[in-house]
Amino acid sequence: MGNGTHCLALDFGASSIRLVDISLANGRLSLDELARFAHAPRQQGGHLIWDYPAIYGQVETALAAAAVSGRSYRSIGAASWGVDYVLLDDDGALIAPPVSYRDGRTDGQVERFTTQHISAALLFEKTGLSALPFNTLYQLYAQSQDEPELLRRAHRLLFTADYTHFWLGGVAGVETTLASTSQMLTLDGSWWDEALATLALQRSALLRPVPAGTMLGELSRRLQKRTGLPGIKVIAPAAHDTQSAILAVPADEGGNWAYLSSGTWSILGTESPVPYCTTEAREAGLGNERGYGGTYCVQFTVTGLWLVQEIQRLLADADAAGLAAEAGRADAFRSLIDPADARFFHPADMIAEIRAACREAGEPVPETPAQLIRCAYESLALLYRKRLRLLSDVTGRRFTRLHVVGGGSNAMMLNRLCAATTGLPVLAGPTEATAIGNALAQLIALGELSDVSQARRAVRLSFPPIAVEPQRLPGLDNALARFERLSTLRRQEPC
Repeated sequence: MGNGTHCLALDFGASSIRLVDISLANGRLSLDELARFAHAPRQQGGHLIWDYPAIYGQVETALAAAAVSGRSYRSIGAASWGVDYVLLDDDGALIAPPVSYRDGRTDGQVERFTTQHISAALLFEKTGLSALPFNTLYQLYAQSQDEPELLRRAHRLLFTADYTHFWLGGVAGVETTLASTSQMLTLDGSWWDEALATLALQRSALLRPVPAGTMLGELSRRLQKRTGLPGIKVIAPAAHDTQSAILAVPADEGGNWAYLSSGTWSILGTESPVPYCTTEAREAGLGNERGYGGTYCVQFTVTGLWLVQEIQRLLADADAAGLAAEAGRADAFRSLIDPADARFFHPADMIAEIRAACREAGEPVPETPAQLIRCAYESLALLYRKRLRLLSDVTGRRFTRLHVVGGGSNAMMLNRLCAATTGLPVLAGPTEATAIGNALAQLIALGELSDVSQARRAVRLSFPPIAVEPQRLPGLDNALARFERLSTLRRQEPC
């Protein structure tokens, strides 16, 4: 990877953070992971918080590793999960540890907010987003009740990747795709004053959002000295990791395609030049997040491989590949759950919760690890089918293929189930979509790629997707009927 243009992509995931070197040469992309470290929120002061001193200490070590790679980098950018934020004082220092979106402080806040202040219908009309309890608006609303003075002290609010750019170069900026996850941004890209008036946060703490591809100065002299990296450009990509992943979908310009960004969360949707804010869209649970280049991503956000990750975590000694193989040999459609049920958002014990849900719904209880994994995969595939049909009804589009990107694109059992349940060809990959999309935005900003079409062409050439054709599954019709019944028993969705 010595030739071509090199960019550094910081990929902030909910369980790990990576630094990836991505280069472009002769129209093709190459990728090299330079560093990866695990992280997780921890309990402190009654809340689930992110350990930023530990996180950014590790990031600094990763940057030092990049400096000794012998490569010349043009730029760096970060993409992260959405909705979470930091509060900074006048000197740019953290006022308090940032709280994770999985913290329980937002329990019941959506109902309180929509009853006392702004209706869910108006929220959707103005922001294009459904009222989801982890959205920044409800996190800040909860904090306004518990810690109003702390919020009033905040000079600046930045989202996770925005804070990373500030840490890298000292320039504060709020990137549009990340800001749009907050449910405080209107569809025209401005902050919604009526919603902000319900909070203790000062209006001046919010910067005007900037588009993906904005240059935010250079790596600070402090970090240049501490890491050995030169003054490379700091560029805000599509800073919401989902939108970076969607930019890396290797789609051509023909036909109607949908995407599934498959990871801890499942993001199922389609790109659109306009948002869909009809009553039908709101009742379906659709959201309209801002995408790269002024697009709207009309999508569903549902619990994804979090189910499988938690099962594997609780089966501490289990081999993931071995479990998947065993699940492939287990009885088809034996046990089903509704992954969109709120009970699976942050249960104390995912295995116990799945078994309890099956027991209560009259479904056979999954006993073995293979049955648990198969239950999760099949239930997810049935949920994708249901949501894809709703997406088609609302947008009027008849989709011809489903692109699956992100870490979940490696789960071939799930890809085959997706193809079978939806009846659509599945094109799986790239796995590293978030990091690739991050770099694509940087390369376009640097003038190395002309536009999105050329960027996606480079992805197709460099990381050809794996095609999975739909096959009829015995027992599918019965499973569909059972799944429809489960959805009527669902607790209020968190996602």
